[in-house]
Amino acid sequence: MPLNPRLFTCPQCRHQYLGHDPLPDCPRCGFDYPVKEGVRWDLVVYLLAILGLVSYFLVSSNYRSGIAGMGGALRPVSEAGEKLPGSAGPYHESGR
Repeated sequence: MPLNPRLFTCPQCRHQYLGHDPLPDCPRCGFDYPVKEGVRWDLVVYLLAILGLVSYFLVSSNYRSGIAGMGGALRPVSEAGEKLPGSAGPYHESGR
């Protein structure tokens, strides 16, 4: 469905003319509307918000799994099964 033409006013010669988007050149003076270039700040803000949420969830899940995995690290050394030098192992004779 074609859109109806719009009334444009040339900023250089103030001539009014009909046209469709994108902006056409002025038929009287030939003024060419500059193409808008630059950074889309709304997209930058959206990407930063998404990156912040993802990093928050990654850090919080790392802490959650880190606390659950610390059960073995909090035990005393004597219960951890660590053998000290000079202690009798399973292959040593107890009579010697």
